[in-house]
This record gives sequence, C-alpha cells and structure tokens, in this order.
Amino acid sequence: MRYFNYLTADEEKALFYLPPTSFHNHSRKEILAYSIGAALYMPATRHTFAEDIAFGKIEGLVSVILDLEDAVGENEVHAAEESLVNQMNKLATFMEVGILHTDNLPLLFVRVRSVNQLNYLIERLEENVALLTGFVFPKFTADNGAAYFEILENYNDEKPSSAPMLYGLPILESGPVIYKESRTHTLQTIKEILEKYKNLVLNVRIGATDFSSLFGLRRSPDMTIYDITPIRDCVADIINIFGRVDASYVISGPVWEYFPQKGLVREVIMDKENGMIGKTIIHPTHIKPVQSLYAVTHEEYTDATSIITNNNGDHGVIKSAYANKMNEIKPHLSWARRILLRSQIYGVLHEQQEYDGLLLKHNRAYV
Repeated sequence: MRYFNYLTADEEKALFYLPPTSFHNHSRKEILAYSIGAALYMPATRHTFAEDIAFGKIEGLVSVILDLEDAVGENEVHAAEESLVNQMNKLATFMEVGILHTDNLPLLFVRVRSVNQLNYLIERLEENVALLTGFVFPKFTADNGAAYFEILENYNDEKPSSAPMLYGLPILESGPVIYKESRTHTLQTIKEILEKYKNLVLNVRIGATDFSSLFGLRRSPDMTIYDITPIRDCVADIINIFGRVDASYVISGPVWEYFPQKGLVREVIMDKENGMIGKTIIHPTHIKPVQSLYAVTHEEYTDATSIITNNNGDHGVIKSAYANKMNEIKPHLSWARRILLRSQIYGVLHEQQEYDGLLLKHNRAYV
C-alpha cells in the first residue's frame, strides 16, 4: 500500500519533493502506527466491502475499520459476524486468483464488541485473520483491557511465522476516563496495562462521540472537538499521559462524524498541532482532505533534516534554511524525528506546494 497512489507519475513528480514509500501489514510497528491515516469506518454488515477493496472503488483508501460495535444494531450482531467472515473469505479469494495484489491491500482492522467476540472471530476467520492488521477495542477500561491483549498475545505467540503480527487499538471513551474525579487514576491504570503489552499497542484512539454523549453534547459541523470544553480537557490529559516522548504512543485524533468537511480540516490541523496522527472518518470523501494534511511540507522537512544533521554537539541553535525561525537542536529533536518518520509514509511536498494541491487531483465520486 502507498499513499496518493491515484496520482499519475507526472502529477506525483510535480507535487512531491520526496514521494511516499510503500508499506503493508508486515511492516515494522513504528511505520504502521503512523500509516493508519484516515481510517474509514464500514459496518461489518456491508456486503460489498470485499469488492470495494479488490476493485479499488474507493480512491485513496489506505485503512479500513470494519465495525461490529456501534454501527451494528443489537439484533444484527450474528448477521454482521457472518457477513464479516464471508467478506473476508471473498477477499482472500480475490487475492488467490490475482484480482487483488498484496501491495494494494489496505490496512484492515475489526472493531469488536467484547473480549468473547474477539476470541470467537480469531477462530472463525482462521487463516484469513492474517489479512488483518489488528483489532480495535472500544470502551477500553482498566477492567477489560488486559483480557483483550492477553488474547492477542496468545494468538501472536502461536501464529505461523509467515503471518503478520496482530495489533490492538484501544479506544478511550468511557465515563471513568472523562469524569474529572476518576480521570487521572483511570488513565494511569490503563497506561499500566498498555505498558505490559506495549509491543502490541499500535495506537491509542479517542472516542469523542461517546465522551460527548455522557454530557448530552454534540459538536456542530463547523466546530472542532477542541471547542467542546469537557472533551478538550480530557483530550489534553490523554495527550499528557500517552503523548510524552518517553511514553512513545501514537495517539489518533477523534472521529469526524459529519458528511460536510467545513470543520474537518480545522480539526485535523488541531490534531496535528497537538501531536496526534490518524483520524477515524465515516465517509469516503473525507479520505483525501485528511491524508493530504499529513503530507510533510518542504519547510518542515528541511528544518527536521537540519536538526537531525546538526545533533552532534557543535551547535545548540541554528537559523532555519527558510530564514524565518531558529531551530534549537535539543528541544526540537523529538519533533524532527517524528517529521522524518511521517515524511517516509506521506511524502514531502515541493517548496511551493501545499496540501490543497493534492486535493485538486482525481476527485472521483464514490457511490
């Protein structure tokens, strides 16, 4: 898989100083954690997702979350499980006959409802579980968290050596996480669980919709989640616990739940400014705006490269190549490393290019 693979060779050359590189579900964890990008939610009841993926019907699609939780009604659970298994079988067949190549397989995740369902699906999917990159754990708490990761650990210990690692993506969205009187203790307890299984934690996700529901709130389509005070305060504490450099967790931005994009771009920019990468989305038209914003600008890349290159003890601070700022080697070193990692995955734009240049290409409608 490769970002912006819908561009022609000439378009890519005109836009990118350094083009994105390829990755797949066998790639190292550090790459995968930053590669999720705009993760498109699909209900597991969707009977065409194998065809959607195999025939490239969703342009720019890189990661998919097949949802068995909130997108599925209580009376649909069994049918959704059967649909998921059938669609995964169909996807495997498309790959066996050469319709879908491994290089074009998006990162696939399944959001489960419970620990029992996780166990059940790993068994039902059989060898097709190797097509997945991981499972998403909703309403992740100190009470249920360890059980999820114990199942993943057992699977990874026993899987064939040729199969990729399966990762867990906990979603923080429960009352004890956002309620002020319990938040710090709850986050610290969750972190203790994640530390134990750190090699299996691909990223930490934030469930802003569930948080909002606990207060009877919903952000407007022209606002961002950072405009909703109780959610903003909780997000700040999640970043404080899991976003520290020495914690080294990748945190994903909250879901964008509207079809219109008016507030989406502003919210992704705020996500980035707060150190988050990745966004859960609910419509294919959101893919390009979100992922385009993750492309690294030439100025960011130049600054990051300069900081890394001069991290030899000879300088404490140097003027940027753009002559508009000072780069302090030690304070900006961790930022620079993250920029260079992002540049591998999303590419580096030419000096005069901005993210909106990517949006002008191939805006094909999705039905």
